[in-house]
Amino acid sequence: MRRMARRDKVIWAATAVHLAIAAFYGLHVRLEFHIPQALDRVLSIYGGLTGVRARFDFFAPEVPNEARADFLIVPADGAARRVRLAATPSGEANRRMALMFTIYAYPTERERLLRAWGEYMLRLHPDAVEVVSRVEMLEIPSVRDSAAGKRATWTEVGRATVRRGAEPGR
Repeated sequence: MRRMARRDKVIWAATAVHLAIAAFYGLHVRLEFHIPQALDRVLSIYGGLTGVRARFDFFAPEVPNEARADFLIVPADGAARRVRLAATPSGEANRRMALMFTIYAYPTERERLLRAWGEYMLRLHPDAVEVVSRVEMLEIPSVRDSAAGKRATWTEVGRATVRRGAEPGR
């Protein structure tokens, strides 16, 4: 049997390391909380560059449903209008919006984020005296429920009202 060339050994070793990292991220257990921070940083960079950090959990129950936010802008004359936080042509802006919905997933941050959005909308709309921020999630039925005719529905999961002149954060 022919001995493996050094180049082949390096390729095999690199492949094994890559597959080990992919398996690490393929586990649906957050092991990165239990490894040294320096190692997590290296794995995180490598995983982000190669795509293995995606966790391959596209269909897992932990994957959140689609979310959307809208704002009811209420001017002093009472002619309210609704503004929806929507995707833009900017990929970077869309990633930042997605990050905000990721942050919204943390129960401790929901109220703060809803209020911050409302305060921002008050600054954008100087005629507004009140902004009602609202977040909805798209509830997707199971395969069985879908086969029985149930359709996806938007369900409100958070609401906050911010008034001009009110104490910030309240």
